[in-house]
Amino acid sequence: MTCFLLLGCSRNNSNTVISEYKKLLNTDKYELTGQMDIISNEDLYHYDVVVDYLEGDYYKATLVNKDNGHEQIILKNDDGVYVITPDLNKSFKFQSEWPYNGSQAYILESLLKDLESDPNVVFDSKDEEYYLSSSVNYPNNSSLISQKITFSKEYLPKKVEVFNKEGIVNITVNISNIDFKPNFDKEIFDIKNTVSDNCCSVSKITDIVYPMYLPEGTLFKNEETIKTDNSERVILTFTGEKSFTLIEEASKAPEEFEVTATSGELVFYENVLGNLTGTSLNWTMDGKDYYIISDNLTNEELLKVASSTAVVSLTK
Repeated sequence: MTCFLLLGCSRNNSNTVISEYKKLLNTDKYELTGQMDIISNEDLYHYDVVVDYLEGDYYKATLVNKDNGHEQIILKNDDGVYVITPDLNKSFKFQSEWPYNGSQAYILESLLKDLESDPNVVFDSKDEEYYLSSSVNYPNNSSLISQKITFSKEYLPKKVEVFNKEGIVNITVNISNIDFKPNFDKEIFDIKNTVSDNCCSVSKITDIVYPMYLPEGTLFKNEETIKTDNSERVILTFTGEKSFTLIEEASKAPEEFEVTATSGELVFYENVLGNLTGTSLNWTMDGKDYYIISDNLTNEELLKVASSTAVVSLTK
């Protein structure tokens, strides 16, 4: 009987926090600022995060890698969903359900969806803070299974920790502020207003990056460098039952802002924000464009290979 009463009390308390949190999200706009830390292959990546929301299903998530200054924007407006690299004058357009197609630790509505979808939310409280633990849904990362959200006594989330199957935190979002009366209007969700004043630097390949993760039985076969008029492309070939090709080349910034429509899926896996299809993945990082092509890798294997390429850089 005691256990039953404690469980009932816990559920009632979690329901209260969820209900009050939901009321706060009944707003026409907000701006969230914070920092997101992601562990990838024992490396730690730090991102400054700003999320702008406007009623009518408008989102703008600005992600800046604090270690190298690389900025990318995920933008949702009436026309679709975009991944924008301002410094390169480039954007990919998706017909995507983001941010509703999986858990997003930095999107307030996504946190609410996770809590409402889990009938077994665990409640705890200490020092005028509330803690709710729930399951999560990361379709392309099966290792992430749960999260713990810290709420203030005003029912605002302060911290989100996402755990893997071993109970280790892989993603941490520390929310520094949520402003429900931010000074912006609908124009900030226009893709034309996302180009950086620092556009458009062009980099060269000074080193080749090799994946540190390979599926079992996969072996490195060969490396080829192809020179073009003003750049070069490196092609790495891997053989075995899980064979694939990894292509690297210096990013080229077009003179005019460029939008490329894609039929792929927008993915944010560890340190990779890119375009995933059934047989390929492409993304931009540190001034280089990467492409992985394979008929044999699963989506998660493609993403594991991609995220591991940022670990060790071997100079040519």
